[in-house]
Amino acid sequence: MKIADPPMGQTKPFLAMLLLVVIQIVLPLAQAHALNVKKNVLFLNSYHNGYHWSDGLLKGVRSVLNNSKHKIDLQIEYMDTKKFTYDDVSKNLFSLYKSKFQHKSFDIIIISDNDALNFINEYRSRLFPDVPVVFCGVNDLKDSDIASGNITGIVEVFDFLATIEAAKNIHPEKDRLIILSDDSTAGAAIRKQIEKLSSENDTGLDTEYWTQFSLEEAKRRVKNLPNDVMLFITPYYLTTPDGNFYTSEEISEALYTNSSVPIYSSWEFMIGYGVLGGRVLSGFEQGKTTGKMALQILNGTPADDIPIIKAVEGMYLFDYKVMKKLNIEPDLLPPIRTIINQPPADYAITKELFWTIMISLFLLAIALIATVIAMVERRKIELKIKDQLTFLETLMDTIPQLVSWKDADGKYLGANRAFIDFFGIKDMQHVIGHSTNDIIGDNDYVLWSKKADLAVVNDQKYFRKLRRQVIDQSGNEAWLEVNKVPLKGQGDRLVGILSTAENITKERYLERQLLQSQKLEAIGTLAGGIAHDFNNILTSIINSTELAIGDIRPGTQTESDLKRVLTAAHRGGQVVKQILSFSRPSTEGFHPTDLAEILQEVFQLIQASTPANVRVSSHTEKGQSFFVHADPTQMHQAILNLTTNAYHALSKQGGHLLIELKRIRNRKDQSKDFIKLSISDNGPGIPEDIISKIFDPFFSTKSKAEGTGLGLAVVHGIIQSHKGSIKVQSELGKGTTFDILLEAVKSQEPSAPIDQHIGSIRGGSILFVEDDLEQLQTTPRLLEEIGFSVTTIQDPVAALKLASSGTQHFDILISDFDMPTMSGTELANCLPDLPVILVSGREDARTAAQDCPNIFEVIIKPYHKKDLLQSLSTFWKNK
Repeated sequence: MKIADPPMGQTKPFLAMLLLVVIQIVLPLAQAHALNVKKNVLFLNSYHNGYHWSDGLLKGVRSVLNNSKHKIDLQIEYMDTKKFTYDDVSKNLFSLYKSKFQHKSFDIIIISDNDALNFINEYRSRLFPDVPVVFCGVNDLKDSDIASGNITGIVEVFDFLATIEAAKNIHPEKDRLIILSDDSTAGAAIRKQIEKLSSENDTGLDTEYWTQFSLEEAKRRVKNLPNDVMLFITPYYLTTPDGNFYTSEEISEALYTNSSVPIYSSWEFMIGYGVLGGRVLSGFEQGKTTGKMALQILNGTPADDIPIIKAVEGMYLFDYKVMKKLNIEPDLLPPIRTIINQPPADYAITKELFWTIMISLFLLAIALIATVIAMVERRKIELKIKDQLTFLETLMDTIPQLVSWKDADGKYLGANRAFIDFFGIKDMQHVIGHSTNDIIGDNDYVLWSKKADLAVVNDQKYFRKLRRQVIDQSGNEAWLEVNKVPLKGQGDRLVGILSTAENITKERYLERQLLQSQKLEAIGTLAGGIAHDFNNILTSIINSTELAIGDIRPGTQTESDLKRVLTAAHRGGQVVKQILSFSRPSTEGFHPTDLAEILQEVFQLIQASTPANVRVSSHTEKGQSFFVHADPTQMHQAILNLTTNAYHALSKQGGHLLIELKRIRNRKDQSKDFIKLSISDNGPGIPEDIISKIFDPFFSTKSKAEGTGLGLAVVHGIIQSHKGSIKVQSELGKGTTFDILLEAVKSQEPSAPIDQHIGSIRGGSILFVEDDLEQLQTTPRLLEEIGFSVTTIQDPVAALKLASSGTQHFDILISDFDMPTMSGTELANCLPDLPVILVSGREDARTAAQDCPNIFEVIIKPYHKKDLLQSLSTFWKNK
């Protein structure tokens, strides 16, 4: 990697040079895409084209939108409420706009003056739902006007008091004020503003309002006004009965022509038409501000986040022609003011001096323009670099890998957020200029890192994907996959070290868990093989013992001894079953399962494996059924995990482990019950700060040699898959209790007594195939004692020939599953018309038998005489 030589300690330029090429390619493309999207803007004008005030607003808005980087499609609509009342046009305009814009959507709506605001508030939800609105030129704004939200803008706040104060200074002899207006929406709003200001501030003038006079009446009245009167005119229009229409400018000119008193106003467009002056509002300037607010929204700022502007605006503007008519000297005006229609000063200069000045100004202008262009370009470059640096910082901080870079002396020049968070560093200032041992507390990792840095600097060595153990900011052991490469500048000169690291702690845990699973799978396979042979031995012992018991007199000591042998063999079978259920994956699936039976199996395993200082006891409520819809193997695993955790907690200090099973009534539904399994210990308990994490995968308070942190997570998953719940209660120093709730179900229907069918099955013909010689001798004798005719064959191929030949009739085939030349399922498939009972020492025989429709039952070794009788009785019953 090659970058420009960075000044020491300046990380931003250094960082910029790392990814400058990426930013220069990606950023312009993203900006170009954003700017190519056309923005549709609706400008809703309360009045008509040619009204100077609203024309100024529109011109100001256009001046901003036309110079923006967006493509703007500006749609302008005039409501014409100066010539027609709002009530006359609003409904017609709604119908027009509904039809006109039914297939067009707008990104923003700009409205001018009160009638447009009223229209938007009345019809916005039906015409332009969810479209942001910016208003301007609105008088007397009320909270209800903006209650719909997604709206901002500028309130038309004219400086009436400043205008009157200036007028009083110019005309101290005048003590009366006549305000001319109309009763339109805007006129009424302006009057409210004036009345509010007058009530809050003493103007010292007697104020009178003229609002209902025709133009002729107004001209007649102003002709006879005394000298103590001033006029204040607001923008309004007049329509005569014969249809003539008079603009605000025409009205003010008519009043000026027919009166000798001064006329003031607070609107810029009125100056120049007989109005002396005032502190005036500029429609153009307000329009520019409105356009800027609209651009903010188009650039992504929500309208409600942009404050509504209510500040008093204006500048002092006066008409020289009116001043001259009224003999008003400029000294009487406010010091900061603008005078229009003022004649230019009469200065005389020589022709040579004039051209010298003009040429000098021209050259200065060229120099100034060049300077401005250079400054603008430089500013653009600075902004671009700043944007690139900001983007680069954001990009680096979003990378999940730990990234840091140092100078050749091993001092940090910078790092990303992942690095800072992993090592618990306060901020970037605690990284820059420090060495590894200043900010990382793991001494072993620090020593290795320093050696690796020296190898990178001195030997130009590259380190790729080295796995290193480290202590993180929480004090926990973690694993990082580290890369270190030389950082080079101009001339291929080494300037530092770039380090990246990926947190692979979870991957390490998963690898260990996979290895553990593979070991368990191997153990399961081995256990299955051992169990098969051991079950064959146990079957021979059980069958031989049952035959021996039948050959001696009842009540003798020998019979008692043989029954003890039979009981011991049965226990041996249960031990094999428990070993298989612990080591093999579940093959039984969900079915009504007696939880008490599973609990008893786990209890026996726990009793055999717990240390002597831990007392284990169980309590099962008597006289109750504890059947639940469950996978027996999964429930076995869940209970075993919980009990194992409990006795681990007690192993150091000793204690009592209690397993309880109860049946409780559902409070919400009295027709349903729950089975509650509680596993309690009086150990040290679980701290409050970690009790909420105990079901998280990989969370463990044990060392790595003691566990993976998956035990309780597996339990939680099993209980959830059974649609149950698990809760934990713990108190430090007193112990912990885990409660599992599962919905109770009905137990399976008990089978009919075997003796009911023994009479009907005597004399049946059985073909018995078994490769184990001892079982080949004992099992047929048991069947013959009952009354069956049994043909025994050790080789399944020979059995197939006999059964297929038709020389001998068989009612049923009893066959072993695992045989050298042919399996029991293969033999069954070759004899599809012969019913089959399959016997095996492996649980996977059940799965294999599912593909053979003539196998109606599978008996798992070791089996008893009653197991065979039960299966044969069921067969003859359904035959």
